[in-house]
Amino acid sequence: MGRALNQISKSPFTLRIEGGKLPRQFTQPTFTMYNGRTDLVEYVSYFNQKMAVHSRNEALMCKVFSSNPGPVAMRWFDGLREGSIISFKELTRAFEDFDDVAIRTFKVDLPAEHDLKKSLTKKPVRSMHRLMDRIDEYKWVEEDQQQGKGRVKVIPQDRRDFKSDRYNNNWPKETLRGN
Repeated sequence: MGRALNQISKSPFTLRIEGGKLPRQFTQPTFTMYNGRTDLVEYVSYFNQKMAVHSRNEALMCKVFSSNPGPVAMRWFDGLREGSIISFKELTRAFEDFDDVAIRTFKVDLPAEHDLKKSLTKKPVRSMHRLMDRIDEYKWVEEDQQQGKGRVKVIPQDRRDFKSDRYNNNWPKETLRGN
């Protein structure tokens, strides 16, 4: 636990970014937090649009971007190596790699016999959005299976379409004549 706390107390930014001053009168725009379902490129583009007037201030861009990752990306950010980020471009590149790392980490943590792990091995996903969709699909399947427990299993019977039998002359002739 102490090691994890030590890691998150270290900054992934270089001293130049860490020591950068915020502009006077700067008011941080309101951002939608990254939730793992949003396309990463879209999210970075959205951030760039909101911060367009400050795009030349590397320190500000890095600090504001990292202050709003949301719970999904917070672990990714906390895991960045100390002093490894030298620019906003590098930060966003590392953020785009987050999908691959998150998907692999999620898959590794699943038990080998879990159907979701088997599915992800046979048909890998390429984005967090798709991973979240696949997880939802498996949750629904498991919920349906759990709701089905305790019920009597119904075995479908052959159903006969008596009208078509009558018109196709498949009934015994006595029945058709009324005998």
